[in-house]
Amino acid sequence: MEEEWKNVSRRGFLRTTGLAAVGGGVLAGGRPAEARAAQEGQGPRIQAHRTLGRTGFQVSDIGFGAGFLTNSNVLAVGLDMGINYIDTAEHYMNGQSERAVGEIIRGRDRSSIFITTKLNLNFGGGNSKEDLKRRFQACLDRMQTDYADCLMIHMTPRVEEIKHEPYHAAIEELKAEGRVRFSGLSNHGTEHSVYGRIESPMEAVLGAAAEDGRFDVALFVYNFLQKEQGERIIDACRARDMGVTLMKTNPVGVVERASESAAEARASGRISEARDRLLRDYEEWASAAEAFKEQHGVRSATEVRDAAIKFCLDHQGVHAVCPTMNTFDELEAFVALSGQTLSATEPTMLASYENLLGAYYCRHACGICEPSCPNQVPINTISRYGHYFNVQSREKQAIQKYAKLTGSRAEACADCEGFCESACPFGVRVRTLLTRAHENLTLA
Repeated sequence: MEEEWKNVSRRGFLRTTGLAAVGGGVLAGGRPAEARAAQEGQGPRIQAHRTLGRTGFQVSDIGFGAGFLTNSNVLAVGLDMGINYIDTAEHYMNGQSERAVGEIIRGRDRSSIFITTKLNLNFGGGNSKEDLKRRFQACLDRMQTDYADCLMIHMTPRVEEIKHEPYHAAIEELKAEGRVRFSGLSNHGTEHSVYGRIESPMEAVLGAAAEDGRFDVALFVYNFLQKEQGERIIDACRARDMGVTLMKTNPVGVVERASESAAEARASGRISEARDRLLRDYEEWASAAEAFKEQHGVRSATEVRDAAIKFCLDHQGVHAVCPTMNTFDELEAFVALSGQTLSATEPTMLASYENLLGAYYCRHACGICEPSCPNQVPINTISRYGHYFNVQSREKQAIQKYAKLTGSRAEACADCEGFCESACPFGVRVRTLLTRAHENLTLA
């Protein structure tokens, strides 16, 4: 029985449909010649800036997500292209992200760059005022700068931690000392990891932060398939003049060559009823992708991704999107979207994608179905790791994160009755996505 499923997962991992990745990640690798052209002003440039709420800072509408930054030259070229908002954190790449930022900003006009870093209250190392100040100073040391523009509570675990008074006391002292200018927080839904479990919904956390009044900037999930929560959060932030920055703005993942893989699996021998259901679901998925491609004349793997980013930029309450960037190709593609708005046909295309393929995206930061799972599978977390693997070209990191999960994972999801799917208001094929994620993240 194991062999039958390997045929689907491993071959699916190695091959994609002709659609490849309807809006998925761009090609890996860099193009040094084009990087030099960007530095010389011949490549794409940032075309729009927005006021980051009550900070008053004019940030580039395309920010730089440094969560997986291993090539610091990409950030250097991004700054040359006009990006002036950098998002990093103490544990990104075990501190290497902050070190890369420090290497690149050295010698530049520091006042022209807005740098946000983040501390996990459940990361370890202590959460007293003194501990937080010590850990923050380590961030500054890694970035070789005297101050950060914004310090955030990272992945704010639960509503109660909005009022973690040692953090607020540390912020006040750091402001008085000139080491930080603003306070913020990030959240991308329920979280199960080595850092602990985030239990409060994203909207509850961000709504409480806006009501609290001490946070100046927020980072959260918003995209064309996960918009209801995000729009309410944006409204709450706008009412308090908070800065709004976004992550997970591209919800579109790689579509596997499922029909061929399923056919090979069937040919290998007898399969269980549960596995047969999953194989049929893969075939339906591939068929829907082809129908979408034909209906809208989609030729490039980047067309839907670009429309997804422009959807976010079209919202006047959004100040910057922060896609993760680690290659010159990614950088060039995202900067080229600066200042753009949706074309006359793109809203229809996105609506069609939601109709045909929306069932194959587990909504980031949702978590509605998790209480229904009898095995307590961390659905939101595993889905996010699958997104890292399929869309953000972070395969190694996704596999490592999945390996570190404690408790239940997604081994049994293929044979489950589907309590999560019954609870999902979006009709998401949760079992299919979780099983696919498990097979990819274990390479079983």
